[in-house]
Amino acid sequence: MIPLRKLLAAAVGLLVVLPLFAFADYQDDSGQPTSYDLELRACGTKANEVDYETRTDKGDHPTPQPPADKALIYILRPSMMGHKFQSKLAVDGEWKGVNRGNNYFYFTLEPGVHHFCSATETYSVLKLEVEAGKTYYLQQHVRMGVKEQRGKLGVLTEEEGKAKLAHAHLSVWEARN
Repeated sequence: MIPLRKLLAAAVGLLVVLPLFAFADYQDDSGQPTSYDLELRACGTKANEVDYETRTDKGDHPTPQPPADKALIYILRPSMMGHKFQSKLAVDGEWKGVNRGNNYFYFTLEPGVHHFCSATETYSVLKLEVEAGKTYYLQQHVRMGVKEQRGKLGVLTEEEGKAKLAHAHLSVWEARN
């Protein structure tokens, strides 16, 4: 039987050491970030995730041009597959918005490398370098799995993005408390 003093010392040691792993830069043997590290950079922590109340605005269809000093990012979900389920999006751990079926939203980003996270009931991450004055179109693909809704985030060409954007409706949301 292990003495109580040793068990307490081991427990305290774990409480000090384990949180350090949450901030470690996980890499595989080749020095590349692991999928866990990329997900943490893109999505942030679960405690940081935002829950949204969302609706579709079929009357307004803004399609701004990118500002000269920033990149313009359109997030599209042009399919009606699972249309009532939300597909949230975060960039570098900050939640930006949410789509449902046949919706889109947009925002600007500083130039540079960014980590994108699309969240349905699973996460899909994407690392992308964006340039000032350019427009990027990202698509949230959704499919129904056996137990959960699965999402995949992908980059569209400008031609594909504009064509899908023309048929999508603006997503409007507010964070729930």
